[in-house]
Amino acid sequence: MQERPKHEFGGPWTEIKLDAISEYLDFYQNALKNKGFETWYVDAFAGTGERHAKVTKGGIFDAAPIEEVEEVLAGSAKRALAILPPFSHYWFSEQRPTRVAALEALRSEASTDIVVRRGDANEQLRLLFSNPPWTDHPSSWKQRAVVFLDPYGMSVGFDTLKMLAETQRADVWYLFPRKAVIQQLANKGSGIDEDKRASLTRIFGCEDWVDRFYEAQPAQTDLFGGRVTFESIRRADGNEIAEFARERFGGIFAYVSDPIPLLINGRDFFELYCFSNNPPAISLIKRGVDHVVRKYTPASHRRSGP
Repeated sequence: MQERPKHEFGGPWTEIKLDAISEYLDFYQNALKNKGFETWYVDAFAGTGERHAKVTKGGIFDAAPIEEVEEVLAGSAKRALAILPPFSHYWFSEQRPTRVAALEALRSEASTDIVVRRGDANEQLRLLFSNPPWTDHPSSWKQRAVVFLDPYGMSVGFDTLKMLAETQRADVWYLFPRKAVIQQLANKGSGIDEDKRASLTRIFGCEDWVDRFYEAQPAQTDLFGGRVTFESIRRADGNEIAEFARERFGGIFAYVSDPIPLLINGRDFFELYCFSNNPPAISLIKRGVDHVVRKYTPASHRRSGP
């Protein structure tokens, strides 16, 4: 059998993220069992299904020398496949051919329904939810999903979130790339090139961020009564930028959870949210999400290593 490609990423915060998602999936499946629904686990950035990580072992308590070793840990896809009772369907997408091949190998080893798609996650999600059995099918009403969006950078468009909200049958867990968004925002508006501007507009779904984050201030005064020039200066800090994102999410989802902050070296890099636009189920969803948020938010602050 061909060796699976290595997928190295993350750190302690990654395990917190995956633990939180796994606990919610367990809650979700047990809450919906025997309800007559077909449940889907949808992972739009599934990677290879596992991750390679370097961990430190040994020391005085292990009576062994300290050494750094590489371990293969279950990623989001493999963790989801271990949930009991199992989901009715599993749907994974990836862009890189080697990672797609690894997911297909995972599918060949499983005894459940797994669909693997190659391509842009936004496009593949739209194809999934705009076709049977999600639409124009006698059993469309039965379909329920947990969608996990763990993007590479700022690759999830706001239009994708809106499309998922419109299904009214998908719980969405979204790893919002807070640090990446802030890095796109120069101190001066003139420092944002067209590509960065387009990326920010795409992730927020509007251009209102310009007025929220920047303010025109005098740049130069003329002692001889000439024209005063102005330039746009960023006045929004990281918390205000994250608050604007939450406002945008709340405009399309009936329920937006408090985020689990994911820290690296003590600094906020990501925020993990759950969204839902299924009003009859929100009280149940909120019960499961609140437990996860309360449990893993302190863990994130304790384990904020690189």
